[in-house]
Amino acid sequence: METNERSQFILQELMAAGQVSVDELSQRLGVNTSTIRRDLERMERQHLLRRVHGGAVPVDTFSYGGYANDLTFQTNINRYIEEKNRIAQAAAQLIEPGDSIAISPGTTTSYLARTIRMQQIPNLTVVTNAINIAMELAGLRGLNLIMTGGIFLPDFFALVGPTAEQSLREIYVQKAFIGVTGLSIENGLTGPNQLEASTHRLTLERARRGIVLADHTKLDYTALYTFAPITAVHTLITGKEAKPGFVEELRAREIEVQTV
Repeated sequence: METNERSQFILQELMAAGQVSVDELSQRLGVNTSTIRRDLERMERQHLLRRVHGGAVPVDTFSYGGYANDLTFQTNINRYIEEKNRIAQAAAQLIEPGDSIAISPGTTTSYLARTIRMQQIPNLTVVTNAINIAMELAGLRGLNLIMTGGIFLPDFFALVGPTAEQSLREIYVQKAFIGVTGLSIENGLTGPNQLEASTHRLTLERARRGIVLADHTKLDYTALYTFAPITAVHTLITGKEAKPGFVEELRAREIEVQTV
């Protein structure tokens, strides 16, 4: 396995498990421990991880965590962590160098931002109205980051309202990655806040391909405000925990569904 492939494997393990050990990586990758230590030293210099005794941990927790205490967001970001990491990894595979993408506010989309930061996809343009996602991606080499303005909703780290909506109307991206509170056949994509629902709707409309990231608890559920019909979804990425019957209903409507 080449150096870049080992690095990618190490990052994926960090995302999934929260830490890696030199001995285990050596066994799984089939190289000696000295090679693994050099890999970890190089990746630490690139600010991709932090070395600890016997292994490594992520370079930090979500960098905005200190601002998120006692918020709804902070509660949700810590639910179904493994599943959301799997969804984020699969979503990142859909992003190509040179892409222009939009990322909506949300907990699963926040894991996607963290994955992008770790993978360092070159020549990428990201549009977002989520302050925390911008914080994750700020300063990343080769990334063009565009933020909307707007009214700040602290429970969602979202920028919403007329200013945000006008900014979104002025862009067009190849792919939009959208987080939802609910997704159902009858009521489509839904969320708990009317202003955030409006920006979600515009983000989907201003993209060639709409990709929804949702853990299994969001499926066959309806929140307060509808922002798009189910037909607006090109691709859904969810966990393998999703109910097979509901997944098949979506596929019958020609929606691509990835269960990871």
